[in-house]
Amino acid sequence: MPPRLSPLQKQMLCFVLGPLACFLIKDLPPAAGMAPEGMACLAGCVWLMIWWVTEVFSMPVTSIMSIPIFGLLGVLPPAKVFAALGTPPMMLVFGATIIVGLWKESNFIERYAYWCFNLPIVKGSSARLLFVFIMGVGIMSAIAPNVPLAILFVSIAVTIGRACKLAPRSNLMRALCVFSAIAPAVGGAATPLGGAPNMIVIALIATTLHYDISFWEWSALGIPLVLAGLVLIFFICGLVLPLRGEERRLPVPEEYLKSKLRELGPVTRYEHIAMAVMGVALLLWCFGPQLARLAGWEAGSRILTAPVVAVFMGAAAFLIPLRKDGESGRIVFAMNWEQAVKHIGWAFLIIQIGTITFGDVLLQGGLDKWAADHIQKMAGDLSGAWVWFIFVVLTGLASQIVTNLALAALVLPIMASLALSYGFHPVAACLSVGFACNVATMFPFSSVTVAAAMMGAGEYLRPNDFILTGLLTSLCISILGFLVCCFLGPALLPAWSGV
Repeated sequence: MPPRLSPLQKQMLCFVLGPLACFLIKDLPPAAGMAPEGMACLAGCVWLMIWWVTEVFSMPVTSIMSIPIFGLLGVLPPAKVFAALGTPPMMLVFGATIIVGLWKESNFIERYAYWCFNLPIVKGSSARLLFVFIMGVGIMSAIAPNVPLAILFVSIAVTIGRACKLAPRSNLMRALCVFSAIAPAVGGAATPLGGAPNMIVIALIATTLHYDISFWEWSALGIPLVLAGLVLIFFICGLVLPLRGEERRLPVPEEYLKSKLRELGPVTRYEHIAMAVMGVALLLWCFGPQLARLAGWEAGSRILTAPVVAVFMGAAAFLIPLRKDGESGRIVFAMNWEQAVKHIGWAFLIIQIGTITFGDVLLQGGLDKWAADHIQKMAGDLSGAWVWFIFVVLTGLASQIVTNLALAALVLPIMASLALSYGFHPVAACLSVGFACNVATMFPFSSVTVAAAMMGAGEYLRPNDFILTGLLTSLCISILGFLVCCFLGPALLPAWSGV
């Protein structure tokens, strides 16, 4: 049996493999259907993908490397990459993470969690607690970052388990910990603010199809998908981790949950401000242009796009008085710059530069059309609907082993080309693939929420607890995503008139 490579040897091998593959590919003649610079574009994409998948560096660092890699290959000028920083998807992330930072700073998210547990529907039933738990986490993750939610809810689950002396292999505890990771991943597909791939999907649709997805359009498809998906996953987990005997009765005293909520005290002014800022932002994201027209403000109907609203409301957080400082006598505002720096998604902004650049290079080299042509040939006489369905399911399965941000950058341009070739709605098709990219739920190396839950769950969770549940979740969300986008997409999205 050959000796296993050490982590250092693996890292060095993958470090060399990226540029080696690039320089072996770049001077080959372009394949039929590619642009003249197609092989150089493919070479750069292969280099970047190898480093992304093998995690030679962290994903933001590899994303920065896209600038010199594509620049040295002569396929994309660095100045064009720099311009991506000012694009609408970037500004949406910038503003939205400031708004969500208000929720974290005000401690509203923890109050929301214990409020869910104290709902009358729970009433001593473990199954009803699990249902409220998965729905509560999933709905919150539609507008809040899923990793902090996974950390928060798994810590709450473990606190409950240890306080009630539940057995480490209790199916109730295993289900709570599994839901702490899976519900944020699924719920993240509901709105553009949820899962990490969402902004990249929006940016790539804008790049490949020249169409800007509105907050309302995404949510109109994402919310039904998520609500149906969470209910379905609740029943799936009931089959994989059934509650038996004493586990069916809630082991947590009602008074314990009430006391945790009481400890937080009355809702603070800070929490009211956080809810108000998010509420106004959601209202304007969904109905901003329509409200502007009703008010006779025509310019507002063009100004109130999702990125502008995010930046405006993020800026508003710096202007809302919170209290008067007892020592200096100065006004303390709801958000200051130090807090904002802590919450702005800097790493994600850098990753988005790399993925947008990756998508641009795929298009420039004609690699999307080349891949789509090969898929069509392999599909033979299959109808477009079947090709769409199979592609979405395979994307969902691939997201279990490939970082979903890199996967989105790879598959979105190909899906767009397939849709244009077969004649189904390309925006709806790309959204279905984006939804599938969200649900990495099987392994900690491809899912940050799974890794976070495993680190926080201690003795209550093992890696194999996610494998079957995560696989079934991926298949269900991929199939539901296809059905929602196939049947509702053309009705809710504008008729496609071409790129």
